[in-house]
Amino acid sequence: MRPLRALLSVVTSVLLAASPAMAMTSTNYQINWDDVAAGGGDFGTSANFITHDTLGDVGAGRSGSANYSLSAGYRLPETANLLGYEVKASAASPTPAWTSFNGISQVGVASTAGFAVGDLIAVVENVGLLQEVAIGRITGIVGLVITVDDFSGDVGTISGAAAGGDDLVYRLSSANLDLGVVSSSTASARVVGTNVITSVPTGYSLYVHGNHLLQNGANTIPAVTDGAVTLGQAEFGASVTGDGVVNPGTDLGVTTTLRLVQTNGTATDGEGDKLGFSYKLTVASTTNNGTYTQDTYYTLIANY
Repeated sequence: MRPLRALLSVVTSVLLAASPAMAMTSTNYQINWDDVAAGGGDFGTSANFITHDTLGDVGAGRSGSANYSLSAGYRLPETANLLGYEVKASAASPTPAWTSFNGISQVGVASTAGFAVGDLIAVVENVGLLQEVAIGRITGIVGLVITVDDFSGDVGTISGAAAGGDDLVYRLSSANLDLGVVSSSTASARVVGTNVITSVPTGYSLYVHGNHLLQNGANTIPAVTDGAVTLGQAEFGASVTGDGVVNPGTDLGVTTTLRLVQTNGTATDGEGDKLGFSYKLTVASTTNNGTYTQDTYYTLIANY
């Protein structure tokens, strides 16, 4: 058979911006905080609402200058419940080999060209169907050593020193994931990284699904059903690793049904919760040639 090419586009959505115990609300109004001249208590609650009361809070507010900021008063409006994330696919370049990995926050690389502070990166060992992945955000680059905020993923099983030419570092910066050209004797494995940050006290859940199966017209690549994408068979799926991961290390299908991949029952820290997705594709000798595509949706909601 002739080889085929596969492309995935990243589509994201965020649902919610408030915790289950909300401030006082109605159809058209919301009171997050009130400031009363008499009475009041630290917290007022009912079955469905919470309010924050303050007695005689005079001159409260925020002010600042170029170098300083002042938060005056007993209680300023606390930070609203925020829910946000980013999804980035591995770019075509740079993809240097890595030489050392400390499993916490540093990776030594053959070249740092093309990387910058703030980039999400994926350290991948043994690129392929059994690859292991660690995700981090660059906080510094000195010489040939990249430092990140904190690696998440297969940090306990990735080797401390690279053993071959299939150990790479990907810059995660693309909105599209190109799985490349595959045939019945080759496989493709590429990486998508996500990072969730939320102040919602009950946490969040992240789901993934596709607009359809990986397809080219009427031709489709079946979703993996046995837990492992296998060379020589027509299968498509993804394994996931990282913070709050659901079903780690198992290749599961990306179908039109929402699949829970990550959850956390509390607010995240400042670095956020990171996941590494290994998207994997194999085809059979009978698979029709063509360019196969899928829009892949990542849906983030707060836990109620």
